Amino acid sequence: MRKSEHGIYRWLSGAGLLLIIYFSLVKIAGELNDYPAGDWRSEIYADKSGYYIYLPAAFIYGFYESSYPDSIDVRLGDGFSFYSGKLVTKYTCGVAILTSPFFIITHLIQLASGETADGFSPAYLNYTYMAAIFYLLAGMIALWLFLRKRFSAAVSTMAVLMIVAATNLFYYSFRDSLMSHVYSFALFSFLLLVAGNFIRKPGRGNLFLISLLASLIVIVRPANIIFLPVILLLDLNSFEELMARLGVLFRPVNLAIILFTATLVLLPQLLYWNFISGSPFYYSYGNESFVFLNSPQLAEVMLSPNNGLLLYVPLFGFMVIGLLFMIFTRKSNGWLIFSILALHIYLVSSWHMPGFGCGFGHRTFVEYYALLSIPLAWLIHLIIAGRKYWLMLFSGFIAVFLIWFNLKFSLAYSKCYGGGSSFDVYNQYVVRERLLPFVSGKYSYYTGYEQRDDYLKPGTRIHITDMAAEGRKVNRISPELAYSDAIVLPLEKLISGKIYNLKATVQITSQGQADDLQLVCSVTNSDSLVFYHAEPVIVQTGAADFAWDNTELSMKLPFLLGRGEMKLFFWNRGSAEIWIDDLKIELKSYVRTGLW
Repeated sequence: MRKSEHGIYRWLSGAGLLLIIYFSLVKIAGELNDYPAGDWRSEIYADKSGYYIYLPAAFIYGFYESSYPDSIDVRLGDGFSFYSGKLVTKYTCGVAILTSPFFIITHLIQLASGETADGFSPAYLNYTYMAAIFYLLAGMIALWLFLRKRFSAAVSTMAVLMIVAATNLFYYSFRDSLMSHVYSFALFSFLLLVAGNFIRKPGRGNLFLISLLASLIVIVRPANIIFLPVILLLDLNSFEELMARLGVLFRPVNLAIILFTATLVLLPQLLYWNFISGSPFYYSYGNESFVFLNSPQLAEVMLSPNNGLLLYVPLFGFMVIGLLFMIFTRKSNGWLIFSILALHIYLVSSWHMPGFGCGFGHRTFVEYYALLSIPLAWLIHLIIAGRKYWLMLFSGFIAVFLIWFNLKFSLAYSKCYGGGSSFDVYNQYVVRERLLPFVSGKYSYYTGYEQRDDYLKPGTRIHITDMAAEGRKVNRISPELAYSDAIVLPLEKLISGKIYNLKATVQITSQGQADDLQLVCSVTNSDSLVFYHAEPVIVQTGAADFAWDNTELSMKLPFLLGRGEMKLFFWNRGSAEIWIDDLKIELKSYVRTGLW
């Protein structure tokens, strides 16, 4: 095989593999977001519908309210609205521009197949996954190429994989695909790559790409304008070098390229703002602003259970360690990365809503992982270059844990933190998903109904029979009585922490089929009902006519404080007579996160 043929074969093989990976990941993203249109968790809802609405407006409906389906703004979570008959969205059109090819393909398929082509049917949800995964893979490739010019292939590959798998970039690619962040991540990665090429070889082709990428970064998310100094300052070694770069940019022809490209990209947004406000320069966020400029909420941004970055993306801490190493050892770009990161942290900490609403981790940092890949790569390089195998093994364990933590947390997350500033909901994820080690409390109770029991009340349903599962006593529930004796547990005396799980094991038999039996759990404190739940008990068919069946059931509890009384009893809502024997109750509680 000649070299040219071999090269073509390798290229086709690589492209084919990439397509297989792409469509496989799109399928996974679709399966992770199987929510109907209009559901608050779906991809075109709330903020995401505000980004998206430019596309149906541009290609189907126009920008006037009269042509839209009734109450479409309310049905899609008020991510946009209508004012004076005009379509109004506070979000910029960058995401719509980047995803428009995928929308157009989806729309043409809908038209050609005769299916609903209204821009809001379920088919249009799929386009979001196609777009997000495309830009994720494109950003990964660009970032790898950028890092490869500075580090080995192994270090570059590990850094990129960690950024995708161990940060909330994964979440915003697969579970919140129409938020702006995966698209900004791709643009940041490409700008780093092209800026590096431009520094080495200042050509007008690279300058055009820089102008295009910079303009897209701003129109996707205007606050990310603070990233653009990398164009001038990346790999900068001296003041003279800075002046030389400025001299290149300010050549008349180059300035013309910059201005023309920026105008071309920004013009749609300026025209839209002029349409809704009468001015091409318009602050669309109304009363939302940086109200904490004098008292930035740094702790809330980093450590709050509601999207605090370090609690959701602990890898960020290792990126900072790598950054400090760069600064102390005077590596190139250390102070540049520090300055951009510090300014970003200050701005988001000053925003009127420092947690930035529903999300997984602090979403505004997702695109900045492209820049933070440099200190992360330095950290990986140091570990490998040191050739201390115990350190490499330990670091590998930490890396695997961080990936496992992020993927499991991302997949379990309910898309919005419902606990305010309380750690209760965060701790529930820690416990239910076993994300971190924690100290637990346990209490077990057993009764075979053979002995007097202070916790068994009122104790009037005891029935003596030779047909008991063990011994000669059972708890009998006739259709007339309906309820078994209750187990009343004084929680403060028995268990500490917050109770999150109840497991019951019981022997059940019946005369006739027990088809409507429930285990009822209620908790009262100071005569106030704190919790109530009735869990259906599935009794096997063979348990009818007094054949004993061992039944297990588990009940998730909402982290109940170990206070007051817990009452447990069986409720027979059917017509069969039911006997209960050998009842075992196990309670588990969360005490604190940690090993001891």
